[in-house]
Amino acid sequence: MFVKKDLRKIPEILADATSRASRVPLAPPSNDCNNDDAETKTNAKNDESNTIITELSFARRAPEFLPSKTVSLLLQPHFLPALRNLLRLSLYDCGLETLAGIESGGQIHDIGGTDSENDNTNKNEPIFPNLQQLDIGRNPQITNASLPSTFSAQFPSLLEVWCDDCSFGPQISEELLNIHTLHVVRMTKNKLRNSLNTDIGIKHWLDLRVLALDGNQLTEIGEGIGLLEHLEVLHLRQNELREIPEKVPSGRNGRLRMVSLSSNRLEKFPVGLTEVNKIGFGESAVSLREVYLNGNKIQKLPSGVWGESNEDGMNGWLGSIKKLNLAHNAIGAEANENDEANVIDKANVLPKDFLERFGMPNPATGECNKAEGIIVRLEGNPFAEFLKKKWIDDKRKKEIEEEEEKRKKESEAEDEEPMDIDE
Repeated sequence: MFVKKDLRKIPEILADATSRASRVPLAPPSNDCNNDDAETKTNAKNDESNTIITELSFARRAPEFLPSKTVSLLLQPHFLPALRNLLRLSLYDCGLETLAGIESGGQIHDIGGTDSENDNTNKNEPIFPNLQQLDIGRNPQITNASLPSTFSAQFPSLLEVWCDDCSFGPQISEELLNIHTLHVVRMTKNKLRNSLNTDIGIKHWLDLRVLALDGNQLTEIGEGIGLLEHLEVLHLRQNELREIPEKVPSGRNGRLRMVSLSSNRLEKFPVGLTEVNKIGFGESAVSLREVYLNGNKIQKLPSGVWGESNEDGMNGWLGSIKKLNLAHNAIGAEANENDEANVIDKANVLPKDFLERFGMPNPATGECNKAEGIIVRLEGNPFAEFLKKKWIDDKRKKEIEEEEEKRKKESEAEDEEPMDIDE
């Protein structure tokens, strides 16, 4: 959908929002943070000019934040009424270096009243009391040091924080961890290294629904992630994980529907994936539907977990899978490629219940097509590549045989053709 950009400068946009806020009482904020179609959206009112503005996007406006590269442009005292009404704010790709100033809180005064009066009434009030979504992505100069110590206190209602393509690291900052209301955390392509903060799921971010930490350099994650009862989506692609704790995920992650661990260094299938559905199929439980493990070094798949799930979930803890990507691992690497029987022996490569449900991979594509409506990919694994090579060789051999048979028949036909006799 094409969205027309607001051509006004930021101060003019904020002045308009402040003017509306001064004329119309703030309606109860909506909890809907899922619509990204418009740059500036508002709550419906009878009079358009009096509509309270609850969403502002200042994405890709870096020149307007120069030379300070701070958010001081927003934090003018006379803009406070507009800031207090916001539910969503985007500062994506604004060339920011720091968010210092947000912590000032009560030092920003309301319009009207004396400084003395405002100091008494606003000293402890947050600047963004209703904000539910904050996007500071693609500001590569923002680091842990860019967040003031009382940053979290200014966002008591924040549900989503988007920090993709920044430079947070090597650990997630305490200022972000202390925002205890968060449901969605996106920190892809930052500078997180080594071990992920182990108190996530134990002390911090207990209500997380989505955790996206793709494209970092994490080597370990803690078991706290397995305690997140509301977690629905876990993204840990393109890190340096060699193993996943046995209790991640776990039966406590009963709402987990998608896990992506592709492009890491895993050598073993994460056993925790088989535990997710063991809590049963109650009203609040959601079966694990999508698992992405492609681009690792996994050599063997577990058995006894792939059968179709019934109401009790007892036929297979991974029986609810709809998308399973195991491409480009090391499954079948131990087989002797010179021993055709050993490589093709199904029992030695894939578990029996896996084969019963999904079948052997198509040698041409590497996909298992037996289960209708389910995508299972195995291309790039040693045994799948062997099957593909054998299929290509057999196909070529058959083509050569057919060509030779064709030439033979043509030659025989020529020999049987009667010769013309010159009278």
